[in-house]
Order: sequence, then structure tokens, then C-alpha cells
Amino acid sequence: MWRQSILSFLRQAEGFLRRRTRHVTGLATRFNRLLFHALDLVLWSRLFRSRRGPIPVELPLEMLRRKNVGSEAPVLHVSGMQAEVAHWDDGFAGVYAVLFENLQVPDILSPIRYAHPAPAFRGVYLWDSAFISQVWKAWDAEVAHDVSRVVIHLRDGDRLQHVVSDLVASVYTQPPLIAWSLARLWEGHRREEAAARLEPLFPALCAYNDWLESNRRLPNGLFFWQHPYESGVENAPRFSSRDESVFRDTTKLAAPDFSAYMVLQHEALATMAGILHRDPDPFLEKAATLRTRIGEELWHAGDGLFYDRHVDTGEFIRSRTIASILPLWAGVADEGQLRRLLAHLFSPEGFNPLLPFPSVAVTDPDFSLDMWRGPVWINLAFGVLQGLKRHGLEQEASGMAYRLCDHVYRMFRKDRRFYEFYDPEEAGVHRLYRKKGNRWKAFTLGVKPQADFVGWTGLVNTLVIEQLAGFHRENGRRFVQPRFPPPAVGKAYSLRLPGESLALDFCVQGVDSVRVSIRTPSRCFEVPAAFGERIAIDPADPQP
Repeated sequence: MWRQSILSFLRQAEGFLRRRTRHVTGLATRFNRLLFHALDLVLWSRLFRSRRGPIPVELPLEMLRRKNVGSEAPVLHVSGMQAEVAHWDDGFAGVYAVLFENLQVPDILSPIRYAHPAPAFRGVYLWDSAFISQVWKAWDAEVAHDVSRVVIHLRDGDRLQHVVSDLVASVYTQPPLIAWSLARLWEGHRREEAAARLEPLFPALCAYNDWLESNRRLPNGLFFWQHPYESGVENAPRFSSRDESVFRDTTKLAAPDFSAYMVLQHEALATMAGILHRDPDPFLEKAATLRTRIGEELWHAGDGLFYDRHVDTGEFIRSRTIASILPLWAGVADEGQLRRLLAHLFSPEGFNPLLPFPSVAVTDPDFSLDMWRGPVWINLAFGVLQGLKRHGLEQEASGMAYRLCDHVYRMFRKDRRFYEFYDPEEAGVHRLYRKKGNRWKAFTLGVKPQADFVGWTGLVNTLVIEQLAGFHRENGRRFVQPRFPPPAVGKAYSLRLPGESLALDFCVQGVDSVRVSIRTPSRCFEVPAAFGERIAIDPADPQP
């Protein structure tokens, strides 16, 4: 009891100081931020990281209990005749080991569990948390819920903050994906269970939506980033120089990625409204209107891509980045636009080199192996895959997902590390840089991608479970829809989900022929399945 009282007092004191430092002018504010960022970044990302070896993959039960994790982690075993497959088992387990390592128990910063994207990033980050929640989803839904709702708990007024750490809070927001993550987490569960989780959070999410519409919406109804750092892709060529010595003014640019995220947020709020017996139509109407405006205002017919566009001059920023493709995720493209986008997406000279979906098209003049200027980031690759699925391109999505998973797992097998971003043209990180020429970033975070990063790299496990195995819920019932691409043929995939008390085995005999074995505490059966065929795990509720 006394420990909780002390923690509560310290949280209040820290929150007060964090808010007050924003009102101290000039040098005092800059010194405060410099000091604490230096402590967080330099000590943790460089000194401490250099002294730690690879995280062990095994997670004993007594270790899980320390962070109140309710079940053992999911397990994958892949076998196949004359096939190199051991890296799938190892990488899949490694994701969950690092995910658990980066989970933080309640402390002075927060009374709710939260997640660091990596040991170097010691704070609560908005869009990182949304993606981390999706990695936890198949392991422990309660942890997944905490990882997202803590962002709401630490909000500044109605604004969800880019990052909150000890005595440091950002003045910016970040891609608004918390509502999307929470809706995706609970929408397949029984209505009563989902409503109990979402009811306390819905008002704050609606208030954040209103705040964005009041503070980040242009007169034409599209959305702008206040600063490149809000976008999460800050040194992309559409925004800045490679070393960030020069930034573009983004406040007059209608952004295709931000506007697409807002469509996703409106749709998520509509889903929540339906679960909570409220009217979803206002959110659906906003989503539909915004999709139309993106398609009309930000589409460059000559290039066949979506671009940032200056609201006053009408000028397009013709930089072929992953943001040019992301409106797929929001269902923006019509049939003609979709055809043009897919041509870029599947071209080796566009966004389909060895590792798919680089952050800049490989033949763009500004392509380089430096953070958001060319390397592959698994979170935005995940978003593009969701876009392919949304447009009914399941086979293409599965093929690309398989390649992403295989590459990340193979890299882990070799280095015993997961990375923040990956080389799109070869296996390894030796060619990659972090904002080359930026001495402050080199000093605080090093010159290479951060290791032990599952802030979104862990989404490869989510792709295995949800895209390849097709595990999902509908109205409280569980289903699988196997979608294994040609490289999986001849292999067997054994997936265990302890939190679901479920074992799934897939023998992939052909692209359109899979033997599926399903075991639960009450049922055990085997069925053949074609690609994408929906199989019920749980029997239907008896009719009254």
C-alpha cells in the first residue's frame, strides 16, 4: 500500500514538472530537454546497449509473472523437405522475447503497463504503441490493450502526444493510429467484452479526433503535419535534407499519409460507435468525404501516385515515397488509380526490390540507404499489405508478407537482433545509416539502425498469424483462412497460441491445397482447405 502511495505521489510530481517545464522560456526549456534527452538517449542507447548481449529467446513462466503476462508466448515450428526453415522458428520466438523485454511495468511515468519500442527509446510513443499493440494481440490481449490505452492516459488535454518520457513531453502529435489499433484489437470479440474495454476510452478518442480537425485540417478538408517530426518519417526527401539541416514548411502541405490515417481513425471510431450502440454514420460520412478529397486533390495523374500538395499554389511535391502508396490502406484508390499504383508497387524499379516496400522508390533520385530515404520499415510495409488486402489482393499480400517475414527471421538467425529498418537490396545493415551528417543523432543514437527493436518489426509475427494462417475473430467466434504463397508449398507450419488454448497445423501441399488440423480443449479435427477458405474453429452458438 505504501509503495503505491509513493508511486502515485511521484507520478503526480513528475507530471506537474513535465507540464511546468513547457512554460519556462528560452534557455531553461532548452537546457531541460537537452539534459533529459541526453540521459535517455546517450546512456541507454550507447553506453548500456553496448554492454548487453543478445536477449535470450526462452521465457520461463516465472519471468512472465513479473510483468503480469497471462500466458506463454505463441510458438511456431516450420518443417519441410530439403528446406532451410529453422530461422522461422528462431525468429518467431525471438520477436516475443524482445517484445517482453521491452514491456514496462507500472512506474513513476505511468500507472499502466507500457512498451518501449527498443531499449534506446525510453518513452511512450504514439504510433509505435499502436503497432506494438498489434504484436501483443495474439499473445495477451490485455497487455495489447494497456500498450494502446496508456497513450490516451498520458495525453496533453485532448492531444495525444508524440512521445512522453521522464520529465519530457513533446509539443507534437504523431500518426493517429491508436483508435485503429484498439478497434482492430476488439472488433471481433463479443460485443459485451469489447464494449467494456472501449467505453472508457471512446470519449477521449473522439476529443482527439476533434482536436486534429481543429488544429491539423486545411481549408480544403485535408490534413497537414505541423512539423516533419509529427509524421514519423522526418528525414524523408519530401520533408527535409538527409541530415535534417534543412526542413520544409509542412503547414501548407496536404499530406496523403496523414489524410489516409484520418480515414482509418474515422472508420475505427465508427466501429467503436457500433459496438457501443451509438451512431456510426457521422464518422463513416467523414471517412467517405475524406477518401474522395484525397483521390481528387492529391492524385498526380501523370505519375500515377499520390503526393503532398501545397494548399495555396497547388504544386505537388513529386517525391516517390511510401506515402505515395499509403492511401491504399484507407481504400482511397478507384480502379484506374489502383492499377497505376500497383504498377509502381510491384515494379523492381519502384517499390519491389529484394525486400519489398522501401520507404523511397529505388530509382528515385533521392533514394539512399538512410532511414526514411530508402530502407524498409516494417510498420509502413504492414500498412501497404493492409491496403492490398482491402482491395481484395490476398495472394499478392501473402506473397509480399512471406518475403518480409523470411528476411527478418533470417537476419535474426544471423545477428541475433531485430532492427529498426532494413536494407531493401541485400541482407545486412552495414550499408545503412541514420541521418548521415547529423552529428547530434550520431552522438545520441549512433549511425546505424537501433537493435532490439520490435516497435513494429515484430509485426512479422502478426503477419504469420493473421495473414498466412488467417487467424481472426468474428462476433466472438474464431476462424482460420490459410493463405500460404508458393514459397510455402511443401512445408508444414505448426502454430501454438497458448492464450487461445489453440493448436493449428497447416500442411501446405499446394497453393490451393492445405490440410488444416485444429485442436482446442473441446475439439480436434482435420479438414482440407483452398487458398483463403474460411474454417470455423468454434461451433456456432445454438439457435434459441
